[in-house]
Amino acid sequence: MPDNAAPFTPEAASPLLIAGPLTLDRFPDETPVRESPGGAVLFAARTAEAFGIRPLVLTKVNREPLVFVHSHADGERRLRLEHPPRTSIGAIDVPAGWPEPRTVLLCPLIAGDLDVASFLDRWPGVRTGLIAQGLQRRRLDDGTVRVVGAPSPALLAAARPHVTIFLAEDEVARWSPGALGRLASRAERVVVTEGAYGARVIHRDETESRVEPVAARPVDTTGAGDVFAATFILALRAGVTVAGRLAAAAAACEVETLGPAPLPPLAQIASRAGVAL
Repeated sequence: MPDNAAPFTPEAASPLLIAGPLTLDRFPDETPVRESPGGAVLFAARTAEAFGIRPLVLTKVNREPLVFVHSHADGERRLRLEHPPRTSIGAIDVPAGWPEPRTVLLCPLIAGDLDVASFLDRWPGVRTGLIAQGLQRRRLDDGTVRVVGAPSPALLAAARPHVTIFLAEDEVARWSPGALGRLASRAERVVVTEGAYGARVIHRDETESRVEPVAARPVDTTGAGDVFAATFILALRAGVTVAGRLAAAAAACEVETLGPAPLPPLAQIASRAGVAL
């Protein structure tokens, strides 16, 4: 799959619109219990800042804040959402004075918090990244968050030719054979992050390529996938290869800090990725 690369300039992705809810992340297994602001939209905005881009961030504050409780039991990561979202963010909420975006990054966290289709309908020709975890999650009555075992109807509807879809390996692990390829054939591509093992890119023709990981000393992996996705979509005009290398380096920088700390400047990320600016 050819890269169709252009010279790498972060400004080419501006104006950048990022849409999604903000959350409070709670870590009860830590002593003392740690709480920090979170949400893919926050990590994506921090990534844009490292690129020297001032994004347009569209979010809402619920009366009951979205509190995600992260814990581990029997060697597995568990997630609980204290309250379901009471409002949904849609393209109708974009202020009238904002410029037309050249890049859109959509960051749903749970079903019902972001009207993804409204943004895709409004800007059908604009390069769009979809961090799709929220379209694959369901909140049970006790607040436990479960990942559905097949592409959700909302995810299938969001797979359009101008959309790059980002998922994590554990979110696709139970899919039937061929489901990823079929999803990619409807989208621009699907990127599946694999933590310390890098990522794989499933292209629209259903061929695959790999993104090799960048070595890191992990402290906190929360938000690493969001940083990877934001970097990838911002750098995509330079081609899939460069975008993947920068994304892996940015994610490595992210896991080496606690919470949503600022990322290092783009030049430092590029140096770690072995990419010449």
